[in-house]
Amino acid sequence: MRLAWLACCVVGVVPIAHAQELSFQDAVTRAEDGPSVIARREAARGAQLAVRPAGQLPDPQLVLGLQNVPVEGPDAYRLGRDEMTMQTVGVMQDMPSGAERRARRAMAEAEAGRTEVGLDIARLEARLGAARAWIAAHYAGRRVEVLSGLARETRASAQAARGRLAAGGGSVDAAIAAEIEAARIEDRGADARAALIAARAELRRWIGDAAGEPISAEEPQFSVDAEHIRAHLRRHPALLAYQAEAAAADAGLRMARAERIPDWSWTAMYQRRDDSFGDMASIEVRIGLPLFQAWRQGPLVESRRADQGRVAAEGAAAEREHLAMLEAGLADYAATVANLERARATRLPLARQRAEAAAGAFAGGTMSADGLIAARRDALETELDVIALSERRAMLGAALTLQYAERTP
Repeated sequence: MRLAWLACCVVGVVPIAHAQELSFQDAVTRAEDGPSVIARREAARGAQLAVRPAGQLPDPQLVLGLQNVPVEGPDAYRLGRDEMTMQTVGVMQDMPSGAERRARRAMAEAEAGRTEVGLDIARLEARLGAARAWIAAHYAGRRVEVLSGLARETRASAQAARGRLAAGGGSVDAAIAAEIEAARIEDRGADARAALIAARAELRRWIGDAAGEPISAEEPQFSVDAEHIRAHLRRHPALLAYQAEAAAADAGLRMARAERIPDWSWTAMYQRRDDSFGDMASIEVRIGLPLFQAWRQGPLVESRRADQGRVAAEGAAAEREHLAMLEAGLADYAATVANLERARATRLPLARQRAEAAAGAFAGGTMSADGLIAARRDALETELDVIALSERRAMLGAALTLQYAERTP
């Protein structure tokens, strides 16, 4: 009996566990573990690991060779007959200037900054993609519910119209109109179900198998503070990317200037000769001679300065573009909220009252089928308008808050 009771408990609990609803916040959070974000995270990790080696000296080189080997005469190609013939082994080390090594490290740090911003952009894209897909699925489901309920009503009305026509009452036009209206509603229901499937597929792109969980019936709520959002405009990853580009341009200029400072290298060699001669050792130092800076290093420095100007101008243009989009988004959000409040408070209740009155008048024989269909259609369109406005408000709220309000210093 105890085992049976436990089995019943398990059977009762498992469906509840599987029926866990997917909320808006759950979808947005899970998107941060998607493959696109993981790829950017690994790229950022790789770039960060490359910073430390960037400023190090290059690896030394092993030098092996033969010197002063005769190629003519009776001792040609013999290694032990001439006192100047030597077998050499040594080490060579290139010594870039300290300015060049520091510039290389700065370039690696700038690249790491780029990949970090790339990670932020990928994370934002995933969160926005999941948010839009969840919102689309949520409101597509609501459209399916509304249209399914109305489809049952219109199909019942069409059957009633056929019944009255068969009984000798009603009119052929009324029956045909009811059939057409029922078919039209079913067509819209099919479109809504297709939109729901597409939204689910898009959500699966961002969060994987979790997209198969039931969508929560709770609407997402957003606190859109215009002043707070404006203050966080420059924290948008797309604008932070220009700061990383500016750091890269600065590092490029440092590298170009470092080219003016000569590099040098040293070589230490041990030179072995035939046993009848003594071995030798050599030390060699090589120094670069940047003698033609006006034609080589100078133009490169000016090129990097121009690159700095380009990045600064592009960053300013991008900031203006984002500010314009932000102001348009805030205005659109405010208008959508106002339209939604009017639709819920005025349009929808009146349209429902009109449809109910039309149904009563039709039942009493004081209204034609065309009038009833028109009233129902107006009520349906108003209800679908409320859903569309709710969806638009959610889309705009998600875009504004995810891009600006949630950024951290």
